[in-house]
Amino acid sequence: MGLVLLAVGASAQSAQSDVSATAVAEGETVTYTVTLRGGRGDRISAPLATGALELVSRSPILDATTITNGETTRQLAWAYRARRNGTGRIRPFRARINGQSVTAPGATVAVTASASRPQRRPAPSGVGRDALFVRAEPSRRTAYVGQQVVVDYVLYFEPEIQPRQTAPIGTWDAAGAWREEMDVPTAYPRPATINGRPYEAVTIRRVALFPTRDGTLELAPMQFTIDLVRITGGGRSSDPFAPFFSPFSQRFEDREVVAPSTSVEVRPLPPGAPAAFAGAVGDFSMTTTVDDRRVQAGDPVRVQVAIRGTGNTALLEPPALEVPSGVDAYDPAQDREAFRSAEPLRGIKTFAYTFVPQGGGTFEIPPAPFVYFDPADGRYKTLETDPVEVVVEGDALADAAPALGPDAPAGLKASADWQRPRGRATWLWGVLGGGLALPLVAAGLFLGVRRGRERLEADTPARRRRRARSVARRRLESARERPPRQAAAETERALEAYLADRSGVAAGPASAADVPDGLRSDLEAVLSDLERAQFAPGLGPDVGAVIDRADALVAALEARSERSPRNA
Repeated sequence: MGLVLLAVGASAQSAQSDVSATAVAEGETVTYTVTLRGGRGDRISAPLATGALELVSRSPILDATTITNGETTRQLAWAYRARRNGTGRIRPFRARINGQSVTAPGATVAVTASASRPQRRPAPSGVGRDALFVRAEPSRRTAYVGQQVVVDYVLYFEPEIQPRQTAPIGTWDAAGAWREEMDVPTAYPRPATINGRPYEAVTIRRVALFPTRDGTLELAPMQFTIDLVRITGGGRSSDPFAPFFSPFSQRFEDREVVAPSTSVEVRPLPPGAPAAFAGAVGDFSMTTTVDDRRVQAGDPVRVQVAIRGTGNTALLEPPALEVPSGVDAYDPAQDREAFRSAEPLRGIKTFAYTFVPQGGGTFEIPPAPFVYFDPADGRYKTLETDPVEVVVEGDALADAAPALGPDAPAGLKASADWQRPRGRATWLWGVLGGGLALPLVAAGLFLGVRRGRERLEADTPARRRRRARSVARRRLESARERPPRQAAAETERALEAYLADRSGVAAGPASAADVPDGLRSDLEAVLSDLERAQFAPGLGPDVGAVIDRADALVAALEARSERSPRNA
């Protein structure tokens, strides 16, 4: 084992590193371990590799924190693969502990060619004969069209093997099904017995499938690469850190295994579906909320219908709300969220309807049906939106002119006492009639422009800001109640939606264009930390602290907007 040791900074904060080997053969793996003392540290990322080495994954294979006599120690480790003959280098590790910069040296590893190494072939399908294999295990073997089927890909291995990293190879297909990737919770291996042979098992991938047609749903084989440690010193250690402190009894390997294909029989939905049925299958609930039940004429009213359940929420159709007369309506905006750590997969889809009443009074929206098929009961069920009643104050908008009788000429008085003259004067009346029509055309254009202006004013910048701020803070509070990775994703969506709502443009670079320069760097830092929390868990700061910074950023943007005259 090559050992490199360095302590940098004050005695309270230091960083040390070591590498498991300084000479390996092509295809083998080395482990670079960093020990931080004096705190957990932040601004942590995997050191890059150059030359003959490549980083296996930016996520550490070890991230453990211990506190002894009040002193915090954190260990992190990354795996690097020897990809060709030559020299590989691991760059120095840098981080900050309690505001102080610390550095641990990198490492140099010599990689030698393996002259007669046989070409590795994927391990055969898992039938309980091999030391390491993967099987696809569906939650059910028969399902209705649209019914959720959760498929676990389970890695089985003998006790002397310690898997470290797994990753799928290539693409995977399930023709005839909608697929959703799910989160796999961290878990210790569980004992299993197959064909009388003891194994340990761990789920390495989980997908939710929603069949789109009846018949046989074939799941194609899925191939994985497995980085593992094989114990060679007489049995498996119960210490999870044994590979890092007892390297002479370990052998690092990487294997390729294939989960064989499997199938699910899919039945068609039974006949007799109600007319409002649009294909929803699962178990659902529905809620209706109204932003404001008392508004001024011309002000928008937003009605939200949220549908939660275990079905394929991505394909849910919006309930058809009835539009009262005298009310303008717009197509509902749609937002979907999936809870990928739940089993089965659960989701929520929200439809936001906008109604603009054109005059005073009370308008009502009656209940609207949402029909779904419940596979547990084998029958169709109907939910209804709550009835909505909104009181509108103020007079009718100026462009809402009273209707005239069916025989009245458009834009003229309702009665006429003149008669068409006879003879040659007909051409004169045509000219005069055309002249009279010009003011009417101009008046119509004026009313049209005025009506468009009033509709735009119904959604003023100040009103957009208030709505965006309220929605963003609700979503940030909701994010705090979720697991770290989901909390980071929800916080990122809340910030993007907030910027889009306050600027009135679609989410994207344009929605952040009006963020002041003094806050732009804060926004970029928050979004960067949220991305690291989602895709490299354990490398970034605490997600709760990032949510606090996101909340503070929203407050700062609101304070700037309130002081800006152009946003009034």
